[in-house]
Amino acid sequence: MRHRLAQRFAVLCASATLLIGAGLVAGPAAQASSSSLSPCWHPYVCVYSVYSGHLVMVGSYKDAGYWQSFRRHDVTYAYNARRSGVAYFHYSRGYTSCVEPGRRANLSIPSYGYVNGIRIADHWRCYP
Repeated sequence: MRHRLAQRFAVLCASATLLIGAGLVAGPAAQASSSSLSPCWHPYVCVYSVYSGHLVMVGSYKDAGYWQSFRRHDVTYAYNARRSGVAYFHYSRGYTSCVEPGRRANLSIPSYGYVNGIRIADHWRCYP
């Protein structure tokens, strides 16, 4: 029971962080539609940038267990197409966010800086 409550609290915190981040987005990223995503299939985590009001895939990752750096500073959105395995995103100001399997997330959180890395972990939930 205690473990289940801790898991729910962690998911609630992660969701709140993503919702707050989504509320802070300004400019073209706020106008981009997630329905315009390029295809992303299992076992990949795909990342997107906004170009002319549309989300364009700029990378896909499937290797788990270590941090992978981004060469771009314009990653604003992610879709985790994996069936298991969360995706942690590292920001330039030291923060992290997480996207669970089958979920999408806005990664544009100005107070966190820009996204500069990804790590895929074999967990079902964020921050176990």
